[in-house]
Amino acid sequence: GNTESVTDASVLDEPSQPYGMDEPYEPYEMDLMEMEPEDDCRNQSCMYFYASKESTLLFKSWKIDTDFEFWMAIGGIVTFGLLYEMVKSFRACLIMEAQANAALAENKPILLTDGDSRRRRNNEPEAVEFLQHILCTLFYCLEWTLFYLLLLVVIGFNVWNLIAAVTGVSAGYLMFGKGRVN
Repeated sequence: GNTESVTDASVLDEPSQPYGMDEPYEPYEMDLMEMEPEDDCRNQSCMYFYASKESTLLFKSWKIDTDFEFWMAIGGIVTFGLLYEMVKSFRACLIMEAQANAALAENKPILLTDGDSRRRRNNEPEAVEFLQHILCTLFYCLEWTLFYLLLLVVIGFNVWNLIAAVTGVSAGYLMFGKGRVN
């Protein structure tokens, strides 16, 4: 058979282009050394810690430009850390109370075939137990929501926000964490 081989030098020397691209690929080069530190992390995400009073907090529209906004943001982050520890400790108290109620002698049998006899021994209607569980679940969701929002604040890589978050959580544990089982 007659086989044709492509030996055209111009076809072999050109890099293959993805389908649909008319112009050759030119990588975008950005010189990070020419950017000012505030602009570098203010308008795009940073992958290193920086210390600046000007930043963006959680949302693009929450820009911190003035000293007053900076201190309000720091105070808010500390308060968020306090609130997180308060919710965490309150939920732990609810769990300890439920465990203490379950440890009573009249509540010891767990596997009963007759549900009515269990409710009579327990002196708490089943609806109250369900509402307590709903309350614990809501506090669990609130705890994790606050935790992840604090995490997102820290992931912004601003040193001042990190210090504020750690200060708030530490002060919250100091105030609310006494006696809490971790």
